[in-house]
Amino acid sequence: MGGRFGPVHKLTAADEAGDFDCGRQELNLFLQRYALVNQRANSAQTYVSCVDDAVVGYYSLCVGSVGFDEAPHRVQKGLARHRVPVMLLARLGVDQRFQRLGLGRALLKDAILRTLQAADIAGIRALLAHAKDEHARQWYLSWDFEPSPTDPFHLFLLIKDMRAAGR
Repeated sequence: MGGRFGPVHKLTAADEAGDFDCGRQELNLFLQRYALVNQRANSAQTYVSCVDDAVVGYYSLCVGSVGFDEAPHRVQKGLARHRVPVMLLARLGVDQRFQRLGLGRALLKDAILRTLQAADIAGIRALLAHAKDEHARQWYLSWDFEPSPTDPFHLFLLIKDMRAAGR
């Protein structure tokens, strides 16, 4: 991940998140209060990058499914009209002091690699991100995510596209 950030690892109680501030209170609050609780309950797994012991970036993954009609045409193609299995990139945040340094890109790449590993074990058609605002939506679109026909802020990246891109 480069010399300035630590390697991405699963969140532990030793990781300090109290000063984390990505500029979005709901993302800060999730990391500080709920990420470890959700991880212990097996409802979401959170991965972090730290400088010293302080979290400077994180993302959370959980599995889910979406209705067939909520998925873009390329995600639907070749599937029966049932719910579509996805890996949900539930949250992704980078501390404001470390934004625009490539950490978000590194975290997304790590999430993609973990999603590809999971897709080799269980059925996952795509990685789904819920963009929090237009800036985040544009960022995911720059990674070739495709918008849902029912919500332009729900964005999909097909497993086959991740594999083809060597991500």
